Amino acid sequence: MSTLPERILGGEEGEYVVAEVHRVMLHDGNAPLIFDDMEDEDIWDPDRVTSVVDHFCPPSTVERAGFVKRLREFVKDKGISDHVEFQGICHQLMCEGRSLPGEIVAGIDSHSTTYGALGAFGVGFGASDTVEILKTGKTWFKVPETIRVDILKGSSGTDIALAMLREIEYRGNYRSLEFNDEAGLDMDARLTICNMAAETGAKAALFPPDECTSEYLSEFGIKQHRSYTTSDPERCVDVISISVDDPLAAVPHKPYNVKTVSSIEGKTIDQVFIGSCASGRISDLRDAVEVLKGRKVHPDIRLLITPASNRILNEALKEDLIRPLIKAGAVILNPSCGPCPGIDKGLLAEGERCITTQNRNYPGRMGPGEVFIANSKVCAQSAIDGVISLPGGVDET
Repeated sequence: MSTLPERILGGEEGEYVVAEVHRVMLHDGNAPLIFDDMEDEDIWDPDRVTSVVDHFCPPSTVERAGFVKRLREFVKDKGISDHVEFQGICHQLMCEGRSLPGEIVAGIDSHSTTYGALGAFGVGFGASDTVEILKTGKTWFKVPETIRVDILKGSSGTDIALAMLREIEYRGNYRSLEFNDEAGLDMDARLTICNMAAETGAKAALFPPDECTSEYLSEFGIKQHRSYTTSDPERCVDVISISVDDPLAAVPHKPYNVKTVSSIEGKTIDQVFIGSCASGRISDLRDAVEVLKGRKVHPDIRLLITPASNRILNEALKEDLIRPLIKAGAVILNPSCGPCPGIDKGLLAEGERCITTQNRNYPGRMGPGEVFIANSKVCAQSAIDGVISLPGGVDET
């Protein structure tokens, strides 16, 4: 039996192949790096390119406004029709009908591994590779070895991802992670897990398409029922089992520096952030409301919540999730990257701490403060208590 990367890329592990790319994603944060090299070049197929303004959304400096303006000009000049401004975070938008099982999707961003939740081979590329893909529609790969991750128990995508990071650390470097879902996860959890797989150094991270995939894609009018089994464990360089019993947290300053939340309870915080391309989905907002409804954010805490896309924001409005969050004291930000990479709308001062649902907590990620990563229920409870806390009486798994 072949592995998923072998089937999608059309080669054997360790072999170098040239493969056609089905779609390319550009965003305003990194796209300026390619403009000069593409000035006199045509795009092989403008209809297969998605351009997103989500980092400088809206621009907070004149320089950033210039980046967005130049991207608009680039898109118009190259004939790119799928240009999306201020409607959500690129990786979420790419999973809203733009990435399909079995496709190769190239993004100018490391967290393009997110698309593997749908069974796509999502890969992050730098500027030079992206230029060549835009010109030719092809790129080269060394077909990666596969690490199989059997998910046996757990429901929170963040907790499962953190357990995976603790186990793998950087051993995923230029390998593919393939998930065998025995826990029956929903698509929101899968998106989080594939997103955070980038922190292992993985080339790609994939869930084999199944009924969950078909149900999710059908929400966008896509009838996709193709499915295939996971790779034979004997074809994998390693097989790892993940079972989550207690909520986890990544503590400064590495995503794989993971402890149980119970072991760090009581640490004071200054800010709570629920959002980013790893989170901010409808299940995260539901979880936050479950904890916060009828209660108040601690007076010393700033609670920032960013839905990952306008589609999710609209769904939250329909379900009446936004009103109780605002009533509790949360600030609802427009769908964007914002606080996560320290762009705007939520930077930390020296000596401050934030607990967040995002994917990275490296030094300087949100400014000079400390960043802890946990699931949305833990974040919501911590916002109420003013310290890192477990939700009382809530079963996290």
